[in-house]
Amino acid sequence: MSWHNRKRSREMVPREAIGGARRFCAVARPKTFTSSDVSRTPTVEETASTTPSNTGGNGGSGPRPSAALDGIIAASLERVARLAATVLHVPATMIALLGDDRRCFGWGRGLPAWFAHDPGVLVRSGLCARIAGSLEPLAVEDARRDPAPDVAAAAAELGIAAIAGVPLTVADGSRLGILCAVDPEPRAWSLDEIMILKDLALTAALELDLRRRLGERAQVEQQLRHNAMHDALTGLPNRAFFLEQLKYTIGRAGRRPDDLFAVLFLDLDNFKVVNDSVGHHAGDELLVAVARRLEQCMRGGDMVARLGGDEFAILLEHVSEIGDAALIAERVQAALAAPIDLGGYQVFTSVSIGVALSSSANELPDYLLRSADMAMYRAKRGGRARFELFDPMMHAEALRRLQVETDLRRALERQEFCLYYQPVVSLQTGQIAGVEALLRWQHPERGLVVPSEFIPLAEETGLILALGQWVLTEACRQVGAWGIGRSGKPPLTLGVNLSVKQCSQPDLADQMASVLAHTGIDASLLSLEITESVIMEQPELATQMLNKLKGLGIRLHLDDFGTGYSSLSYLHKLPLDAVKIDRSFVSQIDTEGQALHLVQTILTLARNLGLEAVAEGVTTAEQLRILRELGCTYAQGYYFSAPLTPSEMDALLQREPEW
Repeated sequence: MSWHNRKRSREMVPREAIGGARRFCAVARPKTFTSSDVSRTPTVEETASTTPSNTGGNGGSGPRPSAALDGIIAASLERVARLAATVLHVPATMIALLGDDRRCFGWGRGLPAWFAHDPGVLVRSGLCARIAGSLEPLAVEDARRDPAPDVAAAAAELGIAAIAGVPLTVADGSRLGILCAVDPEPRAWSLDEIMILKDLALTAALELDLRRRLGERAQVEQQLRHNAMHDALTGLPNRAFFLEQLKYTIGRAGRRPDDLFAVLFLDLDNFKVVNDSVGHHAGDELLVAVARRLEQCMRGGDMVARLGGDEFAILLEHVSEIGDAALIAERVQAALAAPIDLGGYQVFTSVSIGVALSSSANELPDYLLRSADMAMYRAKRGGRARFELFDPMMHAEALRRLQVETDLRRALERQEFCLYYQPVVSLQTGQIAGVEALLRWQHPERGLVVPSEFIPLAEETGLILALGQWVLTEACRQVGAWGIGRSGKPPLTLGVNLSVKQCSQPDLADQMASVLAHTGIDASLLSLEITESVIMEQPELATQMLNKLKGLGIRLHLDDFGTGYSSLSYLHKLPLDAVKIDRSFVSQIDTEGQALHLVQTILTLARNLGLEAVAEGVTTAEQLRILRELGCTYAQGYYFSAPLTPSEMDALLQREPEW
């Protein structure tokens, strides 16, 4: 039987009144509605109204729906209001939402005129708060006679006499709104009517709660998507977002060949210094400050992203020529040139930038970014604080370096390295006094590879440590073998170059002691050659390390003297035995007066400090004569001999040449 045909129960709400309101407390029992309850076509007077409220304040006791209601839920609430009006045979029913989303929904022939233009009056009147704050359904026969003056006045103003209302309560106790039935005439509310109102309120509350939860879930998913595509520290798009946007831009450019774009790869210079000096927190602040400045440099439609660490990328849309990208690169460098305040510290930073145009590289997102990255590293090697444009030759060079690195890792296992030896001649006796060990790589395909082609890469990859240990052991073993056959003659000295990474090892002295013990060579015959850069990078640590080596009896030579940093202030403090004059000076002493004066000055300085001097790169008899006249102690170079294999060096020693 439909609610239209059901006789109204004469069971009335008990007349005990609290402030004039009839209250009912009972357990709701389920109701079944038929399709006829909602199928009737309303008359013209039964107009539905759905109007946002403009009231302020918070009338609800629970959390609001997380997002504005969409059209589906609005229509659903209208249907609930319509069903309530139809089943209860009341002039009007209303649903008022509480919280931030304060829309009201109403239905009925007797819907008050104020509802169409200002439904928020219902909330502001206090009637909603009375219903929402009640633990039980509220039933008032005539609100105009309510003992509470404010309620009576509100009812009179709204033209409401009888009102029955139920809060829209969900499982967690949140009150999302109210459902109420109103009548301009006094009316006693039956038990069944209150139960119907509770059931319909539960239906509306469940749907609202579902929509709220779906909205919260959508917000969480949206936040997760945002987090997945943005950098947590700076808020900038991350690498994934940048590559996605770059992929879209590439696709658009494919349809419009004249629409060029550019990718800029940025890397902060000396960022590690900031982290090490003022802490990682300050480093994070610096990254955020840099991000904000980069944003200010962008044109409309461009994107700046943080790729990770101190690396950023910029996507420049609609570039007409390379000058557009260069202009942005210069703008970025100028923006970062100004000091950044980090908790009272004035920090200066600069950036190296690589630029790849869409027409100058393989147009796949990863390839374009990689191309810009290559150009950035070229800028780093070129002096930093500058930008470089990508050239396809950079890719070829990178492939070559990759192949060299791969071959280099296998070369030590395959015993492809070998040592050559160049004689060091005493200028007093004209005889060979020692040798310098020089590393060579006997590549199976490229032949003999000189150190300048693989030593820098070995330094970068860390392979230099294992390689340097092998060089020391093999050279000491070889010189020890030559010494056995030189009975009655002065033993040969051995010079071995040490790399920066080798010198930074805290256990270097222990390694040297182990090599000497293993090969049996006397420590005084071993000369370790270090460059000025090793000393100047960390002077105090370098001095401690050299003193430990000196304590073993090893001789120490300062290599390429005069070509690196100015180490004169440390020269007298270091436990050195000799300086090696760079070949760039020696090769010109017979043709350039300035080079001659420089060599003479170095020799004078060495004598005053009690150091020996070794001249490198002697190629002519005239150079040898000048060096002897200047009082140089030792010399080496192609004038005496090119670097030789062990067997060739052995044959030369057997001949006992003199110069």
